Amino acid sequence: MSKAEQHILKNKTSKWHTEHILCGNNIIRRCLVIFFNLLILVIIVGFSLRQEINETRLYVEANLNQIKKTVDSLAYRNKRYAKTATKSIADFDKNNKQLQVLAEIHYYPKLKEFGFNRGIYPNNLFNGSLIGPGFPNQLIQKDTYLFAVLDELWAEQQVHPIMYNYYYISHALKYFYLSSKLSVDKFNTTKEFFSTDLYRSQRSESQPLNELQKGMYYTSPYLDFFSQEMVVTIKSPVYSNNKIVGDIGVDIPVKSLIQSITLPKTLKSSLNFYLYVIDKKQKIEIYNGYSNRLLPTIPVHTHLNKNTLLFADISPWFFVNFAIKITILGFSLLIILNYMNAVLKRHKFQKQRYQLEAYTDLLTGLFNRRVMDTIIKGIVTENNKNGQPTAVIIFDANDFKIINDTYGHDIGDLALKHISSTINDMTRDSDICIRLGGDEFCVVLPNADLEQALIMADRLELAIFSGFFCHYNIKISISTGCTVIEKKKVCIMR
Repeated sequence: MSKAEQHILKNKTSKWHTEHILCGNNIIRRCLVIFFNLLILVIIVGFSLRQEINETRLYVEANLNQIKKTVDSLAYRNKRYAKTATKSIADFDKNNKQLQVLAEIHYYPKLKEFGFNRGIYPNNLFNGSLIGPGFPNQLIQKDTYLFAVLDELWAEQQVHPIMYNYYYISHALKYFYLSSKLSVDKFNTTKEFFSTDLYRSQRSESQPLNELQKGMYYTSPYLDFFSQEMVVTIKSPVYSNNKIVGDIGVDIPVKSLIQSITLPKTLKSSLNFYLYVIDKKQKIEIYNGYSNRLLPTIPVHTHLNKNTLLFADISPWFFVNFAIKITILGFSLLIILNYMNAVLKRHKFQKQRYQLEAYTDLLTGLFNRRVMDTIIKGIVTENNKNGQPTAVIIFDANDFKIINDTYGHDIGDLALKHISSTINDMTRDSDICIRLGGDEFCVVLPNADLEQALIMADRLELAIFSGFFCHYNIKISISTGCTVIEKKKVCIMR
């Protein structure tokens, strides 16, 4: 970079950029650009991925909590049904009325069961189905009044996204009353059920007192005896004379829990849902959206009840795909930004070249006289402000017209180039060398006094005269004059 370029461009480019070894080497500079672009890309992708993971986790967790709210609403409704049934039983006992049989209960010889609304003798006004083992006794006949109460309660059922089925089970009389009408092939073998460990362990009488005092309790997921499906049951005890005579429950098939998930299709296919039973350390699958196990999953969970967790494992490939999209988007953005930066640099470079050409003498490469009103004026003003002198050496070539007339203008141009190159070689980087016009030159020495200017002038005269600039072995000499510009005074010498 010439002195003219340094003075014109020094305010446009930082010293670190122009002089630091890392930016001075073109290969290292390009490597740094690539490194910083990759660093920016990693930051963009990392930040976006972290946000996406957090937002997805919260979104999935909100859906899991919605399942819990749905199940809890069924639980509190079931608790209210049990209280109403208990009150109804107490009211009939209190009034000691002769209870009227509201429906005929049939015996099925082939099934060795009794009941109604199972496709055999279905003609009665009840909405549900009654099933029990063996012959019906008179007490069961009188319980039909309770079925009417339950029908009214269960008619209040709200539409939920998950499947469920209410029922009443009498422990004393060993029968089921279901909230829906089921055919024989969908619900039977009740006699075996009442002798199973499952029945004995899940009835209210087997629950701790503190659980019964809450008015409802959740069972752990289990394989239903009749449907052979994994279900979770919510039960509430029904009392008569402060004794538990039955339970009102609601069965929720585990598989149906997925129906309340309202996630987008792409996200849902990247999830695995399952229940985890804490005390048994048992994992029960609900829905498998993916099967790739190469990368660790991102788990989200909520408590379905005290002993059961509802889990959703998010596939890491969902976020890998997101990261790829963000990487492509970020890479495209960086390409655009780098292209814009290159265009701006090219425009800036062209502007600087035009400015350099406007202030530079084309023949010698020195400044031209236009810098007198711009750069020189600024240097003098700054030096005066700081109390520093500014020395100026003005000179012209002796007998330059004779050289032009004798040897031609080409040799004259070589003489001018000889003078300009000598000036450039002998002056400081901070000094400003100017061709005023023709064979007249000027050197501005910032922060130099008159004595220093005189010494420099003598050196220039000697150096220029000592050198040969063409094959004619001719020499050229100069005549110099020096001046110093200081604050509020100008000193002129020779």
